[in-house]
Amino acid sequence: MEEIKIYNYDKRTKEYTGYTIAEQDPEESRVQGRYVPLVNAFSTLIQPPEYGENEIPVYYSYTKKQISSKDKEENEKVMVENWRIEKDYRKNFYSVDKQLKVSEIKEIGEVSGYLVKKEVGEEIKNHPERYKIEGGEVVKKTAEEIAKEEAEAEKERKQMMSLTAADVERAIYKAKGMDFDDIVEFVKLNPPEGLDIKALKIELKANNFYRGNPYVEQIGTLLGYTSDDLDYLFENKELPEKLVN
Repeated sequence: MEEIKIYNYDKRTKEYTGYTIAEQDPEESRVQGRYVPLVNAFSTLIQPPEYGENEIPVYYSYTKKQISSKDKEENEKVMVENWRIEKDYRKNFYSVDKQLKVSEIKEIGEVSGYLVKKEVGEEIKNHPERYKIEGGEVVKKTAEEIAKEEAEAEKERKQMMSLTAADVERAIYKAKGMDFDDIVEFVKLNPPEGLDIKALKIELKANNFYRGNPYVEQIGTLLGYTSDDLDYLFENKELPEKLVN
């Protein structure tokens, strides 16, 4: 006897899960007087269509009224069953949202967000700063873009560095033998264009000094320090040795 296949599907998703060889249904075979295959719950005798790598057959069924005929009772209902092909990205893809958050795809069908291969998704998890949304898809930034953003981030980091007023005054005294009062007098004798002496005095009374404060750059330049020297000061609480008197 030719083997008969029954095609199985998942209880929840109705997706095709494979086939098995049917066994005989003894009761129905006895009643009908012929071999009847046993079709278990969540299986069908209808063969699913061929499908691609990111597709899956999904079982569906419904009932409809049977067209009346001499052999059928009027309005008799029959079940119609078949398969439809759905998209299935769960195996090979991740979903990425506009904030570059990576999520697993757990459902069959079209996906919200942007599709990326799983190997790309893993890299985005570790280095989201290397990617961007452009033209409706997730793309990797160029080396030039990454370098520019890293430089801007480093610049911003340095601008937010801070020291206490005591740290700054101590470092300047060690390097130049000057305290804040000496600096005010020095500025009065060598006034740079646009610098307000009274405003400077107020700034020097602050508890904390931020690298991004424009007065830091102005006074540093006046005392002979470069921007790199001032960065060094805020990183190390002292000025570079080459400038120590």
